[in-house]
Amino acid sequence: MLSPDRLAFEGATLDVLIADVHVRVEAPENVIAILNTTLNTIPRSDAKRVPDIVISVRANEAWEIHGLEGSLKLMDAQSPLPQVAGAIVTTIIAHVAANQKYTALRAAVIEKDGRAMAFLGDDWESAITLAAHLHGRGWRYIGSDNALLHAETRRVFPVQKSLYVNSTSLAQLPLQYRRAVEASPWYVTPAGISFYAVDPLIAGGTETWSPSASLSAIVVVDGLIADRPALETLDDVAMSSDRLARLNLDWDQVKIVDLRLGGIVESCDLLEHWFEATRS
Repeated sequence: MLSPDRLAFEGATLDVLIADVHVRVEAPENVIAILNTTLNTIPRSDAKRVPDIVISVRANEAWEIHGLEGSLKLMDAQSPLPQVAGAIVTTIIAHVAANQKYTALRAAVIEKDGRAMAFLGDDWESAITLAAHLHGRGWRYIGSDNALLHAETRRVFPVQKSLYVNSTSLAQLPLQYRRAVEASPWYVTPAGISFYAVDPLIAGGTETWSPSASLSAIVVVDGLIADRPALETLDDVAMSSDRLARLNLDWDQVKIVDLRLGGIVESCDLLEHWFEATRS
């Protein structure tokens, strides 16, 4: 069994099953409550079972997230609880990936007909917005902002969680998301930035999540903007960057482009056309 050093604990627990790995989170009740909402579609595991991984969260002079083999993540004591929950989710994903020899893929991943497309890059709000619009067109999520990648087979597996959407991006979401936004809890950071935890299941029903798919394409979304959307291949320097090299993928099998974002609808039209063309 994999577990961190045992610590004195007072609070609540949450047991989830991700990629057949039983993860237990021990944390204050208010943090567990937010995790329950954020991870509401992830299967729960039997709390009577011995977990494969234990994540212990403590609130002292700073937030402490204790993971495997003595790993420790510290956050300011004034950090909003959703940010703490987000850091816990990131820790969970990293530990599950290590347990199963997967790569933790920080990306919004969607699929259609068993073929997946991942959005990664610095313009995270645009990546989520594009994924939501394609979801509205019949695509399904593999991961709203994280997924698990088995590089050798190119299979991607889901991490089902809410979309964290900045309030300034809400107007860009498709109409199918209106009810999901209205039902979403919202939070404000100390810097005054507000964001919503949007459950895509409310927008898409049973057709929201896919169990897995083959990674066929990657779209880099770094905030480049044009009057009309455009897709460009990446040069050798970009292809050798750490964020791509760490994926250890066969680039003859996975197509990759850089997106110059135009209007969201027009950008989605172009992406669907290009993605279909990569099939041949």
